Amino acid sequence: MEQKLKTALALVGLSVVVIVVMDVLGRVASAVDDRHFGPPADHLLADDDLRAGLPAYNGVAYNPRALLEEVRKSDRTVYEPYTIWKRRAYRGEYTTIDIVGSRRTVGNSTSEDALQVWMFGGSAVWGVGAPDSETIPSHLAALLNRELGIDANVRNLGRRGYVSTQEVIYLIRELQAGRRPDVVVFYNGVNDAAAVSLWPEFPGAHVSFDTVRDRFESDGEGDDIRWFARSTGLYKASRIVLDRVESDPFERDGIIVYADQDTGATPNYRWLAERGLDLWLFNARVIDTLARDYGFTPLMAFQPGLWSSGKPLDPSEESLIGSEMEYAGLKTIMTVRAEMATVLDDRLSDPQIPDWVLNLNDLFSDTPAPLYIDYVHVTGRGNEIAAQRIAADLLERLCDRPDAELSENTRRRLDARCRRWAGSSTQST
Repeated sequence: MEQKLKTALALVGLSVVVIVVMDVLGRVASAVDDRHFGPPADHLLADDDLRAGLPAYNGVAYNPRALLEEVRKSDRTVYEPYTIWKRRAYRGEYTTIDIVGSRRTVGNSTSEDALQVWMFGGSAVWGVGAPDSETIPSHLAALLNRELGIDANVRNLGRRGYVSTQEVIYLIRELQAGRRPDVVVFYNGVNDAAAVSLWPEFPGAHVSFDTVRDRFESDGEGDDIRWFARSTGLYKASRIVLDRVESDPFERDGIIVYADQDTGATPNYRWLAERGLDLWLFNARVIDTLARDYGFTPLMAFQPGLWSSGKPLDPSEESLIGSEMEYAGLKTIMTVRAEMATVLDDRLSDPQIPDWVLNLNDLFSDTPAPLYIDYVHVTGRGNEIAAQRIAADLLERLCDRPDAELSENTRRRLDARCRRWAGSSTQST
């Protein structure tokens, strides 16, 4: 009997030791994973990404598959106050993200008194589909510095999935930190269309609303048990494995589109567009107030998207429309974005809307060459076209604001450019 008791106690002790060791190892694995990798991104490899073989990438000087693989690898987020998420630091061949979660801008001036340009937006501004050197902010920096001769520092403050409300909050937090811009550019719209399409009951909602809410909330029953289970190393280690084998085929670059969205009923696209644009223009008024108080020059552009109008479509883009529209959620997002662009055209006649609010829905109307790699993202050539339009509008507005508080160096260079611009405009008319 005594021997059996000793054996039982030994087994219990050994079991406890094994459990403790496994728990410790699980915690270590979780800590290492969180420190170096963060939450897992879409597990699909670039080899499985058909976008890499699209004609829009023909002739580029980089490897599209490697580029898109870096998009996956870099898509690991951490919590950010008020705006909810940002990307972790990352360094790859084509993608560089700094410690604060901002993507690198290539071609910035090193002058301390350079024109400070902040650019906000979603994944299109961040640069999905393009290397660091071919994002909209990088192209804008090249135009301002090299072609226009204006020392400029352009910050890429694009964040995947951000709606305009998050971008305004992001701007406010930057101002709270004591940083000051000369120019603030917003290039957005599709994520606002996504949020109002999928969660119309929550005005101003962000994308992935259900996912964020479910991670924060609990039903109240068994909270203590649930908390204990999730605090164990075994749970943490198993979560690492499960996160890397689970897949959601409806998750696209920060916008989660649920398979059960297709209820058979046709959404009221016009109503959704009106609601989304009301929120978008409300944020424009907030930006206007901040611009007056802090003295920066604002520009807010409604971005283009893949649709049957607004661009002469390449056959590959026509095929893309068909494949993207197969998803009920994406079909709604694409349709609502197009409707928002139509509604915005009507609204822009309202004198109460600032003249720096632009509709760039037809930005690619003169470009028959393929640009799109999905429902909204374009390659570097498309980003360059966007940067050229933004640079032209910014130059016009800066030239019309001789009272803007700029450095002596920037004002001198800008005045010279404005005189040349005025001369060329006079000759063209």
